[in-house]
Amino acid sequence: MKDSNYMENMGIKKLALKTSTPMVISMIAIALYGITDSAFISNISEDALTTVALSIPMQAIITAIGLGTGIGINSILAKFLGEKDNEKAQKTIGYGFVFMLISWLVVAIISLFGTRSLFSFFTDNIKIQQLGYEYFSILGIFSIGSMFQILFQKILEAHGKTKMSMFVQFSGTGINLILDPLLIFGLLGMPALGIRGAAISTVIGQSIGAIIGLVCIIKNKIFNFKYLEDVKFDKDIIKSIYEVGFPTMLLEAADSFITLYLNKILIDFSEAAVSTWGVYGQLQKFVMIIVYGLNYGMIPIVAYNLGAKKKERIKECISFYIKLALGVVVTGQLLFLIIPTQLISIFDVSDEVLSIAVPAFRILSCGFAFAGVSLVLSATFQAFGNGTYSLIVNLSRKIIFVLPILFMLKGVMGIYSVWTAFTIAEIATMIVAIVLYRKISKKVMEEQYV
Repeated sequence: MKDSNYMENMGIKKLALKTSTPMVISMIAIALYGITDSAFISNISEDALTTVALSIPMQAIITAIGLGTGIGINSILAKFLGEKDNEKAQKTIGYGFVFMLISWLVVAIISLFGTRSLFSFFTDNIKIQQLGYEYFSILGIFSIGSMFQILFQKILEAHGKTKMSMFVQFSGTGINLILDPLLIFGLLGMPALGIRGAAISTVIGQSIGAIIGLVCIIKNKIFNFKYLEDVKFDKDIIKSIYEVGFPTMLLEAADSFITLYLNKILIDFSEAAVSTWGVYGQLQKFVMIIVYGLNYGMIPIVAYNLGAKKKERIKECISFYIKLALGVVVTGQLLFLIIPTQLISIFDVSDEVLSIAVPAFRILSCGFAFAGVSLVLSATFQAFGNGTYSLIVNLSRKIIFVLPILFMLKGVMGIYSVWTAFTIAEIATMIVAIVLYRKISKKVMEEQYV
């Protein structure tokens, strides 16, 4: 079999394993980092865990800025590489350097001067405000490593070097996990820096990951740095980059803002409720992020076979990935239902957090199976070239249905309204996703196969 034909000739199961496994491994590494990092921090104090929970959406906004630009660069760069247009490919990488640098400067300035105000908005607890400044200001001011690690990973992926990209991710994550206990608790002669140690470990890991990514790019002669000496902006290329990247940026940012709003609601109940949401978010992410990894592998398979007019192969692929996703999320759902206490005990939480978290985990996990179907169909819409439908599905899961349901239930169910709103939203979103899929699949198939 020729290499150029494997996307349309290789068996779907084997092809899924080939394309999705590296993505899933990379996603698992990210999720494990988040869980381990929060577990270490929970041993400092519950205030520290609450601080991290309040910081998560703000960290996600930083990631959204970098990821949106990185995905835009990745897509346009891959296009120019396919067209053998090296001049535009080099320009695109050069723009990536410039845009990431500008993004970092904006984030650093806001983090330096705005962190205290952000945390005072959420809580009157002076200790949490101080911990928030010590933790998040470091992450924001030194987020240059995070920004450029994302950029270099996406550049490597556009050149087909997915293993190198994965190595960059693992390197940064691994270094962070090694440094976390050393700098948080002062092991092996290191200073005990508490929550500041967690932040410093993170930025060191990200920065070393970025350096390794840069070394990979230089070693493989991917970029000629002369293009940074006199950057001349091409409006068409820049527009194309952000036409692709902005929806991702918007979606990630919207998700972060709803979490910020949710934290504001939860903290009115108790700080333990915020800690509960933070713990749930880390463990739930471990389940859902595997589905995202599967989807990243599915999209190019569906898109390629759409172009190759392989109608039955597309249906087989979508069906297989839905089964894979359901296998993952149902396993996670059973664990959340049966052993929530053991899962929560990974973190050093108080009895108050445990009493809130156990029923929360059981209610929220009831939406996992519905979310699995929605996420695969959302990725299918992307493969079909319909980013609008994908955006509708993802916003429905987090905003469109959640907010009105939460407002209706809050006065009746108290804190349980939060957990119930998300579960009902997952069911409603799946229904919307199926309706949209039936509509678009018929249209796409008719356009491609007449």
